[in-house]
Amino acid sequence: MTRTFILYSYGTTDVNFDINRMPEFGKLDLVCRCVIAALWISKTVRKDAQFYVVLNTGPRPPVTIRFDGNKLVGIEPTERAIGNAIKNALRIVKDKNWTSVHSGVAVSRKSFQEIIKDSSNIFVLNPNGQHILKTELKNPTFVLGDYVGLPKKEESFALRKGQKISLGNQIYLASAVISVVNWVLDK
Repeated sequence: MTRTFILYSYGTTDVNFDINRMPEFGKLDLVCRCVIAALWISKTVRKDAQFYVVLNTGPRPPVTIRFDGNKLVGIEPTERAIGNAIKNALRIVKDKNWTSVHSGVAVSRKSFQEIIKDSSNIFVLNPNGQHILKTELKNPTFVLGDYVGLPKKEESFALRKGQKISLGNQIYLASAVISVVNWVLDK
């Protein structure tokens, strides 16, 4: 089974962000933690996982960065290492075609809606959805927002192709949600 995560983020598209102050640039530290939660188990990369982050603020949004666990090598599971991969992606992004940044990392100017259009088996994480344990999940694509949440317009668009799914009544940190979803799928 494969698993894909799509994070709508208010992270910056400014290549000049300070790696030592990522929280000040649209919470890029949160993005880094989500990448780590999606792709790493201890010191091993999940070969069956992909993670997309769509950055939506800064000088030239959107920018989408894809991390592919099946191809990812040479990046440590640390905020600093992921932050450097994001910085490198922002340096070379050109257009809507995918450009390789590093083995297992690619960047594009595709929007959130374009990524959703290219996806299937979509589950939007929302406290009002069907509980994850009561849902059949086959090669799922999970959609979630960062600390601000998923904008209603984007959530509605994703729900045209998918359904709401829930971890319960509590609202958790995005990286924790990803860890819990991975735990459920690993069972």
